[in-house]
Amino acid sequence: MAAENLKILITDDDIDLRELLTEAVGNWGYKTSVAKNGEEALKKLRMERFDMVITDLMMPGMDGLALLKKIRELDKEILVIIITGYATIETAVKAIEEGAYDYIAKPFRLDELMIVIKNAGERLRLTMQNKALLDELRSAYGEIALLKSALTHPSSEKRAAEEPAALSAKGDLSPWKQQEYLKEADRFLKKPAKS
Repeated sequence: MAAENLKILITDDDIDLRELLTEAVGNWGYKTSVAKNGEEALKKLRMERFDMVITDLMMPGMDGLALLKKIRELDKEILVIIITGYATIETAVKAIEEGAYDYIAKPFRLDELMIVIKNAGERLRLTMQNKALLDELRSAYGEIALLKSALTHPSSEKRAAEEPAALSAKGDLSPWKQQEYLKEADRFLKKPAKS
């Protein structure tokens, strides 16, 4: 997924860090928006579609883990990156178990964050590509099933023989075309899967 198409919500109660992250992430070509706490972030997420959320772990009110849970309930496809100055193995494991994409300990270098965001963007791109391919495959199998049904259903052949001009005007297939499509569908289904 291209950087200019990714929308990232940056959530942190520290105004200086929030501004630094917004400027850096914006300079890398991503669209950004900010929230000063978890509640504000949730409001924005309900009103607007984001691909990614970068959130601080320790914030007053709703902390980063609570926000992560709410985001997962709202939209499981949003990738969440948690940053924290209170890094422990336990919180890192808990964040990943709760569904965080990644966990970064403060202090961190901006290029470290950039790599995490780029990798997250690539994951989103591959996920979208896989969905599109699955949709195409479902559509192709649906068409094959319809063609087989049309060919094996006797009334469609009779109707095709009786009303060829009307059928072609409506976009229905002639019996000859149906046979050709069925042969092609069978060849497609019998092809060995590429490994």
